Amino acid sequence: MKLNRLLVTIAPEQPLNDSFHQAFAFANRCSAQVTLLTVVEELCELKEVAKHSNTAVNIIDEAEKYYHKQLNHYVEVLNAEYPNITFNTLVRIGIPHIEIIKEAKSSQASMVIIDSTRDDKKLACQRGRNTLNIIRKSEVPIWSISSYSKPIEQVVAAIDLSNIEYQDFNSKLIALALEYCEITGADLTLCHAWRLDSEGYLRKWSGYDDNDIAQLSEKMRNERIERLKSLLEPHQDSMVNTKIEIVEGEARQVLPLYASAKGVDVVILGSLSRTGIAGFLMGNTAESMVNQLSCSVLTLKPDSFESPV
Repeated sequence: MKLNRLLVTIAPEQPLNDSFHQAFAFANRCSAQVTLLTVVEELCELKEVAKHSNTAVNIIDEAEKYYHKQLNHYVEVLNAEYPNITFNTLVRIGIPHIEIIKEAKSSQASMVIIDSTRDDKKLACQRGRNTLNIIRKSEVPIWSISSYSKPIEQVVAAIDLSNIEYQDFNSKLIALALEYCEITGADLTLCHAWRLDSEGYLRKWSGYDDNDIAQLSEKMRNERIERLKSLLEPHQDSMVNTKIEIVEGEARQVLPLYASAKGVDVVILGSLSRTGIAGFLMGNTAESMVNQLSCSVLTLKPDSFESPV
């Protein structure tokens, strides 16, 4: 995957704040083609109003012209700061998350970038309904940028090792993470959250004591480390500084804590389905986790995923 065709979404009336510059710096490093997209939400009521008022007929047309002008002004400003980027602008009319997904697919974007942590959110890390809808339904990777604009130095890729069937998807996720880190110059940590869920049963029914549990946990932990290492074997020539971390506990609890404690700038998550798998993938568990992460979040779908949009 080449991350050089980027779709940057800018909501109507949204200022081009510092959060976006993290993404533009990324795009400038890889000489990307960047499309600035604004979606004007079409109100069904306007069609009814238009029957009774001539002034309502051209409201959407006027809004489209206005936001085109605004985007073109942004491009004039950005060209001076990011000379390696080729900018385009686009205004679409419709339901925002649907139009964003459609445009990403039709333009063959390699990544969609959203600033979803605006002032109307209750928490600084809270992603809104529009962002979560895009993450759930888009075939294209989604980079939900944080409100912090500092350079990207620490990236975590959350890896699910609970099922061997996820091996191909994990390989895709790691390839994306390495490419992302090669562009940004960031360090990469492969992080897997795990705990011995059967400990209670082993103690009650198999007579395991503390020493037995500790030995078994160590063996299973080491086995997971080896599986993570095997995922990195095809990328031995990569220049990215990479390490492995196993954290104990439930993913939705320990990953946000780990990211905060380590000063992580971006967390990369797999997004397989609505139901979620092992707490790393989109579903109620993962959506809760996403909204606890104050850093940027990049989500990825498997090749087999087909968008319902």
